[in-house]
Amino acid sequence: MKTQIFNLIILDKSGSMGSIANAAIAGFNETVGGIRSAQERFGDTQEHFVSLMIFCDCEKRLVYDKVPVAEVKELTSKEYRPCCCTPLYDAMGISINALYNAIKDKEDATAVVTIITDGLENASKEYSGKAIKALVERMKDEEGWNFAYIGTNQDVQATSASLSIDNNMAFRDDEAGMADAWNTERKARTMMYSRIATESAETSGMTSTARKLFRSKSNRENKNYRDMSEFANRVTPEKINNLHGKEIFVFGSNLQGLHGGGAAHIAFQRFGAVMGQGVGLQGRSYAIPTMQGDANTILPYVEEFITFAKQHHEMTFLVTKIGCGIAGFTPREIAPLFAGAVDVENIHLPQDFWNELV
Repeated sequence: MKTQIFNLIILDKSGSMGSIANAAIAGFNETVGGIRSAQERFGDTQEHFVSLMIFCDCEKRLVYDKVPVAEVKELTSKEYRPCCCTPLYDAMGISINALYNAIKDKEDATAVVTIITDGLENASKEYSGKAIKALVERMKDEEGWNFAYIGTNQDVQATSASLSIDNNMAFRDDEAGMADAWNTERKARTMMYSRIATESAETSGMTSTARKLFRSKSNRENKNYRDMSEFANRVTPEKINNLHGKEIFVFGSNLQGLHGGGAAHIAFQRFGAVMGQGVGLQGRSYAIPTMQGDANTILPYVEEFITFAKQHHEMTFLVTKIGCGIAGFTPREIAPLFAGAVDVENIHLPQDFWNELV
């Protein structure tokens, strides 16, 4: 059974958003692109849907309502024209309750709710802050939903806490700041979808209620928005001439195990890679095939590697820029495959991969 993931984005369109409207539109469209990529990457275990609530004092409207991500059209200035005030509580209450009522009886469904606003609540008529806080807490604790709050021109941490939302991010109130916020949000989603994919395997066979409680606990233990300083000691060196202790050199290979160039040749010459073996541990190296097709064909081997690393805490795995040499991929294409490695402490990644993940 596939996990149905309902991505609800609640986007402020009050008048003050006018100066960053283009970045808001572009960012939403890029986020949808990221969700599409996740649908392709995790298609065996996930189905993604998109809802977009835009809100101001004169309009609170679901532009998209539980639409399969493949069918979501680009948002344009025709749909998104900032004006009026900021009825944040009403927008949250209306859209969250509508989504809950639509999916509450589904066997394996969850929601990812992201609120983006450049100002504080000032115009709600139906819901109070106290009611919204209680609603968010119920969705988190009983349904296992994930919430994130992205804001500016306010104390974002305090506002987020007042709504019982643990994941929060402040952005600079200009086009570049808005773009950076969306970019960080995209990376956080990548890691979250990878975590959900892992959890799907771990919760297989659980009842729907048990699965929701498992997700609730997992969401409390994980942060959406991470600081690179957390991972400064887990960056793979640019050049690796020697290995120390239990370090393992992780390189990109081909399925035939013909280690003739790039990092594969180094692995063969120095670290025990076996000619004719294209996958897995060999000597003091570990091979991940990258030459057999598009990035999605690499994912199963990366997941296999991450599982192996989790089982071998005594080893430290130095992942090189696999796939970014002869195979011709970019770090932006390959790094998301390693989202599941972010919290695996004995896996080190190249700086270019970390730049795409956090």
